[in-house]
Amino acid sequence: MYRQGEFDFGIPVPPWQPKRPDRAFFGLFLQPKDYGPFADLQTQLCRRHGIGGSMLSVERFHLSLQHAGDYKRLRSNTVFAGSRSGQRVHMPAFEVTFGHVGSFSGRPAAGGRPPHRPFVLLADDGPVFELHKLLGVEMLRNGLRASDRFVPHLTLAYDQKFIPRQPIEPISFVAHDFIFVHSLRGLTKYLFLDRWPLPLAS
Repeated sequence: MYRQGEFDFGIPVPPWQPKRPDRAFFGLFLQPKDYGPFADLQTQLCRRHGIGGSMLSVERFHLSLQHAGDYKRLRSNTVFAGSRSGQRVHMPAFEVTFGHVGSFSGRPAAGGRPPHRPFVLLADDGPVFELHKLLGVEMLRNGLRASDRFVPHLTLAYDQKFIPRQPIEPISFVAHDFIFVHSLRGLTKYLFLDRWPLPLAS
């Protein structure tokens, strides 16, 4: 998570404290064998575009499928509903390809802090959209909110700069499972609550 310990004139800025520190989401994470190519691309793209903010560690690289909510405290009924939703979704393993890079608008400047813009890889069309839709249907059935707006992406870094969307040499990974995650916002920590395999097609 991005940290701005002090702003340009040396005046301390308090650490960001989210009002709802517990986030639950479904995501696709890289396999360890994919870390090297994606880390190399992160370094290359951040240098090329002058991104000097906070770079995510490759172990945290993921593509968010559905956002279940932000909470003051994640409750057991939400965890149960998420696990029940995930276990009802079945589809085979598939490839996710990222063919563009760019920035999202992110959090605007406020309270002495500069803008906080995600610098991301943007995924091409593919089965990831089907998995997003299937999860959304099951989440609604189990009392969770689900979004029908989906821009599949993988965040590389957070920075003040805004980089327009532009093509890159495509990079891919194969999604072998999807995970229900408890994100401790502000602590850069993920807890994996449940996981479901995406089996290889026979």
